[in-house]
Amino acid sequence: MSTPTPNASDPSHMPVEKMRRPQEFDRSFEGWSEDAFALLDRLRAEPHIEQYKQEKPGVTNDLKDPFRRYRDDLVVNWVLPNRLGFETEKHVFSRLLKNDFGAGGCHDNLWMSFYRPETRRLEDVQITHRISPDGFAVGIYVGAYATDLLSQAKSRIRDAPATYLDLVNPLLQTKNWRFQTHGGSSKGKSEEAYDAPLDAVPEGVSVADGIHVRHYIDRAETLDLGPKLVDRALDLVFDVWPIYRFYLAERAGEKDAAGR
Repeated sequence: MSTPTPNASDPSHMPVEKMRRPQEFDRSFEGWSEDAFALLDRLRAEPHIEQYKQEKPGVTNDLKDPFRRYRDDLVVNWVLPNRLGFETEKHVFSRLLKNDFGAGGCHDNLWMSFYRPETRRLEDVQITHRISPDGFAVGIYVGAYATDLLSQAKSRIRDAPATYLDLVNPLLQTKNWRFQTHGGSSKGKSEEAYDAPLDAVPEGVSVADGIHVRHYIDRAETLDLGPKLVDRALDLVFDVWPIYRFYLAERAGEKDAAGR
């Protein structure tokens, strides 16, 4: 696996209707296990470094190794065939331990996102893949660490609100999609969430520190999907791709020929 993809172009230049999806997937990921979710349950109950240390073998065997295989399958079946210029190896995964100045906190979820090699994961528009005790989620996010891109996304939403709603609302018409914004500090954090089509762009978007459009797959369904979670995730990536291009492509008002 190369990092980044050789002879690749800026991913935001790829319209969704030109993107290749395999008829048959080449998979190494075997699916998530009950052990992975049980481990995350314990970290949710005891979100501290001492619990993390007790879970260390399972963190590697039940979480990180399967997630790497899931990542590899996305690369082999999606990134490489489409020559998408993503960084796919270095720092694509989040950390369970919090960066909380030695307080010893621990997250109860693990997530990953590819990013363009001229940026960093947190500083780019992210198509995210996340496992938590509740299940698995795939979506698109732009946040405060990507200061310029968050400002650009807000500007493009402000300039073309109808176009943006045409991209978001078809997702919200289907089950388990959610549009979310968040803002403020840890002491005064605010969040808005919507799971039905929007009549207008929410006012909170203009002052948000982050904007999510995310699909949630519950724990039972995630387990049932097994290795085919990769197939499902790629469908969801295709669903949010027009939003990715809206945030990043040169012409903000441009829509993919798929109409989304």
